[in-house]
Amino acid sequence: MIDSEKEIVAAGKITGLVTNIQRYSVNDGPGIRTTVFVKGCPLSCFWCHNPECINSFEEVRFIKERCAGCGACVVICPEKIVATPEEVANGTEKIDRRKCTLCLKCIAACRYGGLVKAGELLSVDEVLKEVKSDSMFYSNSGGGMTLSGGEPLIMPEFTMALLKGAKDAMLHVCLDTCGNVPWEVLEEALDYVDLLLYDIKHMDAEKHREATGVTNELILANAEKASKLVDMILRIPVIPGFNDSTESMEEIAQFAQSLGKRVKRCDLLPFHNWAGAKYESLGMEYSCIAMDSVKEAAVKPLEEIFHSYGLATQIGG
Repeated sequence: MIDSEKEIVAAGKITGLVTNIQRYSVNDGPGIRTTVFVKGCPLSCFWCHNPECINSFEEVRFIKERCAGCGACVVICPEKIVATPEEVANGTEKIDRRKCTLCLKCIAACRYGGLVKAGELLSVDEVLKEVKSDSMFYSNSGGGMTLSGGEPLIMPEFTMALLKGAKDAMLHVCLDTCGNVPWEVLEEALDYVDLLLYDIKHMDAEKHREATGVTNELILANAEKASKLVDMILRIPVIPGFNDSTESMEEIAQFAQSLGKRVKRCDLLPFHNWAGAKYESLGMEYSCIAMDSVKEAAVKPLEEIFHSYGLATQIGG
């Protein structure tokens, strides 16, 4: 807990891993926002659109379209685990990630942006400086800062200091969370949050575990507690074969209705399969490569289910 002025000043030096500070974001809360993406997540959703935010450590991305084939990365790697352009052309992974020590010398040697870092260690002050630079857009549109990920609350010290700093700057603050964190952590964060963006993926605990790596008991319990303290938007990904059935969505709608009036809207987020290049750049397998993106027309009947429970609903964030 940040209590004193002295502690608040010190909090500005707290650091966290950030993958992106996205300006002019219009899908992560009201108005024009700056969304800060924190690296690291306790879930392993097979459809994840932000694989660079899954692991809570720095990673090297290889963007082959930018590679000039100069070979500087091959020469400088102390472990000799970076493949040559010829080897890559023949199907070899650019980096043997099992042996990579993350010295990041290959990134420093790359002049063309073919090798880039996923995750930057930034201080609270550095992040807030970037966020506050767009204040004029927030005041004109009713926007502000959204903290997303990954899961921001897996780095509670950094997240609490960042949320508190944003509130001290009189910014509207949204927190986007999967809810799979200790209640005490989420409860403290809510002291500094105007609107909670809360993910609900499935009501069946075992199916939730199969798809995300964790069961949903803690997530649902935290949603019930949070709904008594803060306004919420529930975010429901629509994933083919997982939760896109009428039965699954009706169960989620019933739960959303039970949370009461602090649930301001339910967002149905159609699955898209645009993340393949991100997975490839990280040397990760993309299990959804053969899945088709969900069209808005297919989500319309599911939207009507939520309307039937008296819930404001929209397709997309």
